[in-house]
Amino acid sequence: MQPAAFGATVVTDHPSEVAAFYTQYLDLQIGIDLGWFITVRRGTADWELAIMERGHPTIPAAVSAQTESACVFGFIVDDADKIAAALRDGGVKLEGDPKTEVFGQRHFFVRDPAGTWIDVIQLVEPDPEWVAANLPTE
Repeated sequence: MQPAAFGATVVTDHPSEVAAFYTQYLDLQIGIDLGWFITVRRGTADWELAIMERGHPTIPAAVSAQTESACVFGFIVDDADKIAAALRDGGVKLEGDPKTEVFGQRHFFVRDPAGTWIDVIQLVEPDPEWVAANLPTE
């Protein structure tokens, strides 16, 4: 496996549960699973998400002391409504229903089992009036 060019880390008391969330709902695959350290990524992407156990000796004490994430990870998906339905069917609470934005996204927010915010995004055509008013013309 090629090293990732970009990575982010979720610190949690339950790495396996958090990894299962990402594999079940966001089509990520496990790369490494050491129990206390799990990596997930989509296919051969040059990024990965590490999931590490809170309190592990490799985690700074100040990081382990945090109990809630303030990060927001954005995941591009083919069908936001399908993902939202799967999450609801799995008993996961969404932070609002999917919404289509004038700037070209249909999206919603949800939290993973560690509390990390996720913006699930489907790219859609932006509103032509919004484009004309907000984007430079060539």
